[in-house]
Amino acid sequence: MSLEKTPIQLKLVYRGETNRMQTYPNQYYSLMILISDRLAVPGFGLCCGMGSCGTCLVQIADSHSSVKRTVLACDVPINDSLANTVIYIPDNIY
Repeated sequence: MSLEKTPIQLKLVYRGETNRMQTYPNQYYSLMILISDRLAVPGFGLCCGMGSCGTCLVQIADSHSSVKRTVLACDVPINDSLANTVIYIPDNIY
């Protein structure tokens, strides 16, 4: 049994700039923590992942589709389902 974890490639789009990211399953507790760690987004995730403020609202799209689903980043675990996705972070949090 291999203990190697397969890297997860994804893109974060913020203020028109695309940032390519690589992470690993469970490296971060949630997508909110990954975004907070990798990008300086003022006002993002003010309730620290409690799901009560809505400041971590993002849109997720498959890299081959224009269909986006809106989610709270604090509710999205870091796992293989994020592979090859594009995460859109709004310019204005509030």
